[in-house]
Amino acid sequence: MELEAAGISVRGPHAPMLHATSVAVADHQLVLLTGYPGPGHVAASLALSGRLKPDTGTVRLDSKADLALLRRRVAVVDTPGITEPDDALPVQTVVGEELAIAGRKAGRRAVLEWLNEHDAAEHADKRFEHLPVAVRTRLLTELTVARPDVQVVVLTMPDRHGGDPHVWYELGRQLAADGYGVIVTCADASARLLDVKAARMGETNQPDPVQVVPVAPVEPVTPIEEEVEAEA
Repeated sequence: MELEAAGISVRGPHAPMLHATSVAVADHQLVLLTGYPGPGHVAASLALSGRLKPDTGTVRLDSKADLALLRRRVAVVDTPGITEPDDALPVQTVVGEELAIAGRKAGRRAVLEWLNEHDAAEHADKRFEHLPVAVRTRLLTELTVARPDVQVVVLTMPDRHGGDPHVWYELGRQLAADGYGVIVTCADASARLLDVKAARMGETNQPDPVQVVPVAPVEPVTPIEEEVEAEA
């Protein structure tokens, strides 16, 4: 799988939202895409995921410029005004809505089981805005990849919530290790703190993505009885 954007730009009502930008990511790869905090991050996320047709340039998934395919395969996480949850909602309500979108059971029992499996049951009744930053980003990302068709994850400006960039960067690496292509938009300062060569909005000549080693498959354990028989 490869997602490739070539010279995409987005015009706003009064000024450009995103200047011509090229960026590419494949499975098991992670890209930081940096830019000045503002609408460019949202424009880039929506254009990369087929939710907004760029004014110039093209976005292709496996060489296909198909907006419907992009919308199905490329998911945007916590994008302001788009997939960002209503902060006033209880955590369990947000989780239920996301599970329903993923085609999973979304009743109260299923939601509580999902939260328990993801070490977040204690937060079920909290307003979403009261979640610790790291938990917020992790839960939204894990809910997004619960959708069966997702191949690429675009995490939009996780650093706008504060917290330690190393936490969401490690989350991105874990997703890439699992086989996803991952793009995280963030401020230049976050990339410098992480000491990672980042792609930049408004540029077309970009550094190579970070290649992440796939998660090694778990070797099956041979039952003791079989080992004894084999030795005999």
